[in-house]
Amino acid sequence: MSSLLVNPTTPGEDSRSARRARFRGDIEGLRAVAVTVVVAFHAGLGLVSGGFVGVDVFFVLSGFLITGLLVDELARTGRISLTHFYARRVRRLLPLAALVLATTAAATQVLVPAIDRAGVAVDLAAAALGVANWRFALEATQYMADTDKSPVLHFWSLGVEEQFYVVWPLLLVVLIGMSGVARRSWAVAFRRMAWALGGVFVVSLLLSIQQTSSGAAGAYYGLHTRAWELAAGGGLALVRPVLGQLTRRAATGAAWLGAALVVGSVLLMDEATPFPGLAAAVPVLGTVLLLVGGVKAGDRGVSALLSQAGPRFVGRVSYAWYLWHWPCLVLAGARWPEVSADGAASPGNHARPLVVVAALVVSFLLAVASHYLVEQPLRAAQFLTVSRRRSAQWGGVFVATSLVAACGLAVSTKLAGEQPVAAVASVKATRGATAHLATDVEGPRTPSDARASRPKDSTPCYTGYATTDAPPPEECRIGRADGGKKTIALLGDSHAQQWLPALARAAEEKGWTVYHYAKPSCTMTDVPIFHVQAKGRYTACEEWRGHVLDQVSKIDGLDAVVIGRWKDYKDIALQADGSRATPDTIADLWSKGSARTYPTLAKVAPRIVVMTDTPRPPHDVPACLSRTEDAADCAFDRTATTHQDGALLAAEKAAAPKAFRTIDLTPVICPQQSCPVVSPAGLIMYRDSNHLTDGYSESLWKLMASELTKAMA
Repeated sequence: MSSLLVNPTTPGEDSRSARRARFRGDIEGLRAVAVTVVVAFHAGLGLVSGGFVGVDVFFVLSGFLITGLLVDELARTGRISLTHFYARRVRRLLPLAALVLATTAAATQVLVPAIDRAGVAVDLAAAALGVANWRFALEATQYMADTDKSPVLHFWSLGVEEQFYVVWPLLLVVLIGMSGVARRSWAVAFRRMAWALGGVFVVSLLLSIQQTSSGAAGAYYGLHTRAWELAAGGGLALVRPVLGQLTRRAATGAAWLGAALVVGSVLLMDEATPFPGLAAAVPVLGTVLLLVGGVKAGDRGVSALLSQAGPRFVGRVSYAWYLWHWPCLVLAGARWPEVSADGAASPGNHARPLVVVAALVVSFLLAVASHYLVEQPLRAAQFLTVSRRRSAQWGGVFVATSLVAACGLAVSTKLAGEQPVAAVASVKATRGATAHLATDVEGPRTPSDARASRPKDSTPCYTGYATTDAPPPEECRIGRADGGKKTIALLGDSHAQQWLPALARAAEEKGWTVYHYAKPSCTMTDVPIFHVQAKGRYTACEEWRGHVLDQVSKIDGLDAVVIGRWKDYKDIALQADGSRATPDTIADLWSKGSARTYPTLAKVAPRIVVMTDTPRPPHDVPACLSRTEDAADCAFDRTATTHQDGALLAAEKAAAPKAFRTIDLTPVICPQQSCPVVSPAGLIMYRDSNHLTDGYSESLWKLMASELTKAMA
């Protein structure tokens, strides 16, 4: 311990030769590993199911290197120059970031439908200002927000880093730099830094564990839940003097153990792993051990492998490749999307396999070119390094350039305008079904109107992700308080909520009473669910479900409980070991979950009516319509996109066979082999790739009332 309390750096030891002597090739190689697994994961390579941990490796490396620079400066001079530190960060990060953001804005203008460009413009502005992580944390609380489709989603990690490096140097200056204690007593300075880093580490880790376990949407993107990873690297930088006391054998063993932990995380973790939380400690510890090993055994074992020319080259361009790969993948997916076997758009907005390969090649070529033509030249440019003020001024120019690009995208999108989509000329529906279609509904007729035609979440009865409470029935009632001709409770997820406009109109016209409780991605079947946006178990759903069942049991005279749910629980339901369900396991999992819920529902109502999931377009309908003047271009095949929830229906029926009924409106929504996306009355039917618009739902109220009356008989 005493060696830690001795000033580790002598004055004048910051020459170029001294920095070259301290350079570690294994760290450059470790950067290559981190960026490669991240890129492979984003490209959809299933082998690296936990490739997202590459970001955690980057965080530890960043904490180690940047804190090391700060500690060395403090040891040499007794103070920290904030202007020097931030000028160096500006030259290192902002030129290339501005180039990527401006290029992404231009490519978005060409490749992304006009209807989606405004959202990208906001994302670009958040990325330029260094707050992308909070932008996406907020978006993750909104059900309709698909953050994975943002071409600058990956800027969230840069936001975390830069926010940390706004706070951390300031904290060091306050604790040490202002008092000059480092000159008088390095031991006192060391203890203050250790306590500060330790406090950040412990508090942030506890917050990460708590918020990850509770399913908080901001846990993945927040500085407060990620700072401990940077602090782990910073703590290692602080104890560098004692690392040299390790034996070479111990250092080599530490590096191999670290490699096993990192590689194991990449191969064994997946999106169902609650993350970051305690799980992130595995790749973080692995990275720390790799750094420890490289101090004394950089020429042996895994450290020697990382120091080879190939890994070092990739590591050298890792920052550029990280910035370029995601926009290339996302924009390629937006323009040339892959369609899965069941006709739905592929998860993650992936492009076709050959397009993915081409996007990766293009991104790497852009990374190499921009590293040597932009990143390195501007980082060392004399006109910037000669003056810290000039570096700050040019930093403002780089940020302003990105903001101008974002504003240009937003303005051009607003000026584009839209025309109403033409009504379908003829639909060969059955006469009985056609007779039940309402024609007096004012509904969405332009793509933007369709995108906006949706219920508002975070209301008491259609709750947001985090809410667990269910209000009393009277707060969620539509229609008469008593004496309704029929009393119905609508329960489920957003695919239940999409039927509320139809049931609300039926309640008005028929004198019914309708109660409704819904929560995004939350099924009434008692199975644990993976929260895609929060990247963890959806515990709030489980609590909410129990409270809803309690409230529904208080409703007197229920004639039916209507259940709505989407088919994709077959992909996001969680098994007992925490892994996601598969086509082979979903039937048993859903049967057991339904057996815990449906008998309870059968006690409060004589009928349980499940809405068969609606036909599923293989694309985002408003986006498709914004690209074409002919709505027929957005029609889709019926065979591959309908009746995909058979296994769920069978399990639900088996749980309460006497009470169970179904309503299937597929023959009306998709009356032909080619399913339309615009109704005969000119209403756009879908607000995205799987939800009906409120206006089209309301137009089906007569049909819904008729089918529900039959089901309740």
